[in-house]
Amino acid sequence: MADNEYNEYGKVIRTYHGNGKLKLINGNELSCNVCIQQIETGMILITCIFEMSAVQTLPFFQFTFGTSCYQEDVEYIYGITNDGFNFKTRRKLVALSTSHNFNITSKVPTKIMFVAQEIELCNENQHTVGQHYKFSVVNFEFKGNCPAKTVIQDDKQVKRYLLELNTPWGIAILNPIPDYNDVIWRVRAQKSISVTCELMAKPSEILGLDEIINKINELCHLLSLARGTKVNWINAEEYTEDGEVCRIIVKNAVTWPFSRLPLIDPDNPQDTNLFVEKVYPTYLKLRDSYNLDTAIELYLDAKQETVYLETRTLRAVSLLDFLIGRYASQHGLDKIRSDFKEKEKELHSYIKEDIYRLFPDIKTNELDEMLAKISELNRRSFLNLLKRLRRNLKLNIPKDELPKVIDTRNSLVHKAEFALTNDADRDYFRVIRLIDQLFLKLLGYDGYFIDINLDTLRFERRLLSCDGCID
Repeated sequence: MADNEYNEYGKVIRTYHGNGKLKLINGNELSCNVCIQQIETGMILITCIFEMSAVQTLPFFQFTFGTSCYQEDVEYIYGITNDGFNFKTRRKLVALSTSHNFNITSKVPTKIMFVAQEIELCNENQHTVGQHYKFSVVNFEFKGNCPAKTVIQDDKQVKRYLLELNTPWGIAILNPIPDYNDVIWRVRAQKSISVTCELMAKPSEILGLDEIINKINELCHLLSLARGTKVNWINAEEYTEDGEVCRIIVKNAVTWPFSRLPLIDPDNPQDTNLFVEKVYPTYLKLRDSYNLDTAIELYLDAKQETVYLETRTLRAVSLLDFLIGRYASQHGLDKIRSDFKEKEKELHSYIKEDIYRLFPDIKTNELDEMLAKISELNRRSFLNLLKRLRRNLKLNIPKDELPKVIDTRNSLVHKAEFALTNDADRDYFRVIRLIDQLFLKLLGYDGYFIDINLDTLRFERRLLSCDGCID
């Protein structure tokens, strides 16, 4: 189904032709010929071509080029492909272009191109419970841990290695695409987005495609954390027992440009599976209480190499604030005195009297503003929380690094710049190094990871330990 052609939006990896209809908000429908294409970035293009006979059936249907009425007028597009799949778009459609300019008095244009968010295709003749599932995954860099088969590539025999991951729901097998080496080299160099592998999901019990998609979304979050770049799937296929495709989901997934700041070594065949095995159960346990999916997205934001260093570091310190705040509240470390609430009213009275005595001309609104901050007296300082978290989680972070993290945080938050601009890279990686270990310790990981040597700013594969972390 892949045409392997290029258009102005990139390489086309999947194409469907067929007949369809635009369903309008007002209930009317407009017939058209449809071409559905998915680009390697995940972008979904739907080109609708209208015949004159169709135009004449709805002469009152008009577009005004350059306005938002496309999105407002078209509810969805549906139809059937030439190979027998019923299709229907999901979520918002955005008009991209038309075949020619026209004005308010024009009839329906000959051609309209839409960007779709998601499309479901289903073969009604084969819609039974699926036996296995295949996903196209973008921007995942890896080396396999088990050989598959020998293939011919560039007139040479090449042994291909699959990456097999053990998960709580079953086995996920990631198979590199035939030209994986060339694609990953290009993705690295251009900071781009492309399919690098196919994921075969083999659940240990019968699950529908929607349930499997939820599991793969979980796995993609963990793989993204492991690689420090957004890993996502852009299409999924459900197969029957006899190997026929019965259902397809094509998704314009949110994926950012590739960044190579991995947490788990992509060049070691064993590390990724060990990481997934160890952290997946804890991830599920802590996902809601720590809002981990959002936290991972913030982490990936902080590692985007195409973004200004100040912006990345600001995102990193925001994530650090968030994680430390969640940990402190979960473990009762955020308050200095547990009985503060019982004494707060009395303290409020004492402080109010002292303020009046020291500032007899104070205005009511100024006094109220001061008194409103009394509860803040019971909050631990950020530095104190960092020290406690370092000790409790046994982070391998020197004690004298913590005030430097605070200085970076305060300078960026209050001045939007680094305290020492000639040492900005080190300040950035100091924060990232702390967050890396914080994530790993929270998730219960104790294997190898990619650490940053703050003296040399080099990346080193190390075993996570607590050496030197105790005062």
